[in-house]
Amino acid sequence: MSAANTIFHTATVEHHLPGPPAEMSAVVYNLQYTEPLVTDLVERNPPASEDTHVVGLPDHDLVRVNLYGQHPEDPKRRLCVIGIGDDEEHAKKAANGAWFDYHASVLFTGKLGEGGAFKRSIRYRVPGVPAQRATTVRVAYDVQHMRPRVETAVARNMPTHDECHVVQAGELTLMRVDLFGRDPLDSNRRVCVAGIADRHYRAMAAAEQAWADYHTFLRFAAAALA
Repeated sequence: MSAANTIFHTATVEHHLPGPPAEMSAVVYNLQYTEPLVTDLVERNPPASEDTHVVGLPDHDLVRVNLYGQHPEDPKRRLCVIGIGDDEEHAKKAANGAWFDYHASVLFTGKLGEGGAFKRSIRYRVPGVPAQRATTVRVAYDVQHMRPRVETAVARNMPTHDECHVVQAGELTLMRVDLFGRDPLDSNRRVCVAGIADRHYRAMAAAEQAWADYHTFLRFAAAALA
């Protein structure tokens, strides 16, 4: 499959995030003490089905895994998460992580009172056609062959500063670290990404991963325009 006939679509994903509003371009979770709570919710609401596709990019064939299931609080809603990787194993790992992160967002923001959480839509350029008869709620990548190029891009465009927010979600205390910097393609555009965790150092690590993820997203957007 050539770059010219690779099909892409734009998935607009709504994220529910704890803490004060901000314009987010990527979000990553990195949980430790609260992980069992999310795992329990996932085990009670596992994906119901999946499908696997091979998608061709200019320099590499990738695998895309779609996981389908129900919303944990509204069984009438059919959801889809998308994982993209170098092979089926990496794509499935990305999809399972996306399913976990979505359930984490539902669990944590559900414990917050009015004004404790906000919604932001993030647009992803995704190889392949849109999910059928399901709402896409997460897109995740585990693309190791792109890692050296992404690391080089990040080294050239490091975040400029960060902010930390402490959020009380019921009996749980969460940390959200926001990293700010410049879009590597438009120096006049400010970018913010978020890392969410139950410890500060984990939130910082998650935010750094979100910064790398944002640069990965840009490479998929560029491939879509090739």
